[in-house]
Amino acid sequence: MIVAALAAWGLWPRPPAVPDSGGIRYLNVSACLLTGPSGITPGTASAPVWDAMRAASQASHVMVSYLPDTGPADVTPMLNTLIERQCGVIVATSDATSAVAKAARANPHQSFLLVAAQGGHAAATATPNTVVIPAADASGRIGQALDALATHATSAGS
Repeated sequence: MIVAALAAWGLWPRPPAVPDSGGIRYLNVSACLLTGPSGITPGTASAPVWDAMRAASQASHVMVSYLPDTGPADVTPMLNTLIERQCGVIVATSDATSAVAKAARANPHQSFLLVAAQGGHAAATATPNTVVIPAADASGRIGQALDALATHATSAGS
């Protein structure tokens, strides 16, 4: 009986280890990325945006996360989820242009950053709380957005 209990305890699934943050003390503010169904897979429009967000997070200590949609019908519910998470800024690619514009109009106090593909028409859907930037400028503008969030944030757990 005891042997069976010890064996069961030894084989019991454990939660995954918490990734090492490298000693970074994150601020109590976040930036969130809405990706397409392929997520941040190399070669997707979201991959370089995610890389820029991670680099800006290292410099600013703003927490970053991403949430993939599973298709066009899923974009609005996923944006609503990110709004409910109280993301300081929601970053999306031009795949979600119309949904971002609609969410921005419905949530005027939420900040959005829309990364437009080269030659995209995302600028036509800009709202006062949405900044539309070309993909080529994404890295610098994401860094600026996270720095601005960090300026007004407190350390997590403070």
